[in-house]
Amino acid sequence: MAEKQKYYCEKCGKWMAETEFFTYKDGTKTEMCKKCLTMHIDNWDPETYLWLLEKMDVPYIPQEWNTLRDRLYAKDPSKLTSSSVFGRYLSKMKLKQWRDYTWADSERLQQEAEATAKEHEEEAKRREEEAKEKFENGEISEAEYKTLVSTVTQRETLPPPPMNPIGQNGSVGGAFVMNEDDFMAEDDIPDAGADLTDDDKMYLAVKWGRLYKPAEWVALEQNYEEMTKSFDIQDADTINTLKLICKTNLKMNQALDTGDLDGYQKLSRVSDSLRKSAKFTAAQNKEDKNDFVDSVGELVAMCEREGFIPRFVTDIPQDKVDLTLKDMNDYLKKLVTQDLGFGQQIEDALKKIQIQKEMNEAEAAAQEGQVELEDEDYAAFIEEMEAQKEQDIDLLDEEIEDDE
Repeated sequence: MAEKQKYYCEKCGKWMAETEFFTYKDGTKTEMCKKCLTMHIDNWDPETYLWLLEKMDVPYIPQEWNTLRDRLYAKDPSKLTSSSVFGRYLSKMKLKQWRDYTWADSERLQQEAEATAKEHEEEAKRREEEAKEKFENGEISEAEYKTLVSTVTQRETLPPPPMNPIGQNGSVGGAFVMNEDDFMAEDDIPDAGADLTDDDKMYLAVKWGRLYKPAEWVALEQNYEEMTKSFDIQDADTINTLKLICKTNLKMNQALDTGDLDGYQKLSRVSDSLRKSAKFTAAQNKEDKNDFVDSVGELVAMCEREGFIPRFVTDIPQDKVDLTLKDMNDYLKKLVTQDLGFGQQIEDALKKIQIQKEMNEAEAAAQEGQVELEDEDYAAFIEEMEAQKEQDIDLLDEEIEDDE
């Protein structure tokens, strides 16, 4: 399956899938994504969206817009967002009934629609007044009243739906809309990347990528420097992970600032995963700092090693290990100096080793030269072994007599 093409939003500075952008009639995509392009639309005020309809070159027919808006409002007023009606309206204008019309046909189409609607306007107004009177007198339910009157009348007479807490600032129909007029203008803020030289920009573009603004480069570099001062970073894999963490933090802050809570939550989970995998956490940093000296014994050893305090020397055994070593040394000393037969045993052992070595060499030579041993050779070996056996018995008898 072919990979979907991505487009760049000039306002939020993100690369997104083509489905996040509206499409012009010539097949090209809008310069901004759907959220940025429609963030200031008020579905009840035509002045907020007429310029967009002209930009998309579609006719404006109030009756069609109001029908779409009223259906969404009747279904759930809190879900009537700034982009919900606009997107549906563009889709409707692509139908065979309207696709051949442009923005220039708006006035003519409106006149035709008004002429048709004017015949029913007086009758509709009378029905609404009658329904409103019955509703206020308690003769009909709220559901029946909403069915009989238009959405505009409902919005004027019924209490507004509960607002989403996050949408108190500039919200429309309970949905959050960022009102940039309440914040400092971008022109009033000094440009963080104004002092960057061409060499600086080249270095930052190679390090972080070219898809960032100079101010974003500065924020990334500042975060990177703070992290390198807080943690011990040596290998290339950890450095690469740190760069990903810095980029994720930048996007996460941007999503939170623009009210994109879903995007913020996803990026937050990615950031936590990266930090834990690379051990970039406050707990890990504290553990590394305390890992140098965490006991009195290590502190004393360090002081002795560095010469701050003298190292005490004592021959007195301090524990069971020292006692065991001392006993082994005493036993070995007694065995060598006091056991009179120990020297003879060593000599005998050396002779046996020499005899075995000569036999091995003779056997090897026999195998190489195909020399067979004679009976006399075997007899000589057996006599030597018997003589050695008698010497061992005599030596043992002498030791027993000395002990008695």
